[in-house]
Amino acid sequence: MQEPLLKDEEEKLVVTPNNKLTITKKFKGKKINWNKDTIITIILAIFILWFFGKNVIQPYYIGFKYFDLRYEDTENINEEENNTKEQAISNDSAILLNTYNRFNVDNCLNSSYILNRLYGNTVINNLSTDEQMQLILNNYNVLNQDTFTITLTDFKDLSIKLFNNENIDIYLIDKAYENYQVTYDSTNELFTINTINPNTCTTDFLIRKIDHATTKGDELYIYEKFGYFKLIDNNNYEIYGDALLTNLIGNYIDIDGTKNYLETENLKTYKWTFKKGNNDNYYFVSITPE
Repeated sequence: MQEPLLKDEEEKLVVTPNNKLTITKKFKGKKINWNKDTIITIILAIFILWFFGKNVIQPYYIGFKYFDLRYEDTENINEEENNTKEQAISNDSAILLNTYNRFNVDNCLNSSYILNRLYGNTVINNLSTDEQMQLILNNYNVLNQDTFTITLTDFKDLSIKLFNNENIDIYLIDKAYENYQVTYDSTNELFTINTINPNTCTTDFLIRKIDHATTKGDELYIYEKFGYFKLIDNNNYEIYGDALLTNLIGNYIDIDGTKNYLETENLKTYKWTFKKGNNDNYYFVSITPE
C-alpha cells in the first residue's frame, strides 16, 4: 500500500537520561531532539554566518565592485586640488617670456598714458582698442626705432597672443597712437609706423622686476615689483609705487650713476593675471596693485 505524501508528525514529551524534559518530533522516521544546547548551537551558527557575511564578504565584494571607481575618484580629487592651489613656476620660464615680457612700457617710448593706466594704483581688467594698439606697437619697438613696419599677419598673431582679440580694428589708417603715427598699405598688407618724438627719454626711470610667478588651473599670476624713480636733483630720486606719483615709498641716491637699485623688496607689488587661451597661450586679463 502506497504511503501518503504528507505524514502526520508525532510529538512527544520525554524525559532524557539527565532528567531534563525535552520535546521530540518524529519526522520521516527520524527523531530531532530540540533541547536547549541544540537551539543555542543553531542560534550561534546563524549569528556567526551573519557576522562573517556582513563584515568580510560584503566589504570585499563592494571593494572589488568599485575598485576602478575608487581610483577615478582619487584622480579627480588630485586634479581638483591642482586646479585650486597656486603652483610656483620659475622666473626663467618660457611662459613669462611670452606674457609679461611682451608688455613694454619703457618711459623712453613716451607712453605715459599707458604707464599711468597700468600703474595708476587701481585695478585694470580691461583695455580699450587704442590701448591694446599702443602696447602692440610698444612690443615691436623694443629698440626704440624711429620707423619700423609690421605685417598684417604678425599684427593679428600678436593681438591674439597678448589680448585674445581676433577682431581688433587694424584698418585705422593715418591714426596716431600716442607717440606713433600708423599708416596701412592694404595692397601689401603692411603697417608702417613712425615714432613722432623719437629719443625723448626723461630723466626719470622705472624698475619692473618679477618677484615670483604661479599658476592655478588655467590662470597665470605674475607678482611684479614696480618703482617709479623721479629725479629731484643731481643723483637724488624719489621712489613712487605708482606712475601717477601719489604713493611715495622712499628716496634713492644713485651714487655711481648706474641706476642699479637693489632693494626691490621695498617696491610696490602688482599682480598680473593671464588666462590660458588657444595653443596653451596666456593672454592678459588684469593688473592689480597688492
